[in-house]
Amino acid sequence: MLDDIPDQTHCFVDANIICYYLIETEPFSDQCARFIKRIENGILAASTSAAVIAEVIHKVMLAEAVEKHSLDHKGLAHRLQRRRELIATLSEHQKVITLVRALAMHVEPVTTDILDRAALLSPQYRLLTNDALSVAVMEKLGLSGMVSNDDNFDSIPGLTVWKPR
Repeated sequence: MLDDIPDQTHCFVDANIICYYLIETEPFSDQCARFIKRIENGILAASTSAAVIAEVIHKVMLAEAVEKHSLDHKGLAHRLQRRRELIATLSEHQKVITLVRALAMHVEPVTTDILDRAALLSPQYRLLTNDALSVAVMEKLGLSGMVSNDDNFDSIPGLTVWKPR
């Protein structure tokens, strides 16, 4: 559980955690809200990557499109690209950067060095690109703790994963 993260821990925050905070997702949102509050109060330190933030922005945008326009999830991104006028009606995704700035969350840029490292980590740990990027960023930042609801990180040696469940 996220409440079990020791005070003063510096952890990497995965996309799903920020999404659960911004998009009501039971039963995870309450725990994620308490986690975010601990960062806001300086009890925890948090870092993430530019790739994670881009993923959150994308997911928040899609969630708003579903809610606002009663669209089906299946093929949603493709349908929005064909009906671009709907994109102009979306604004919730702007809250992502506002939140990151308010929390003073460190956002590590994705460089070619990190991409190189992620390309090596991907087959080693059987991770897809964005997950491998997260591990590469964690290595660069010297972090061993991650907050995520993703089971793909469970088998990585030396990594502690806190989940909202």
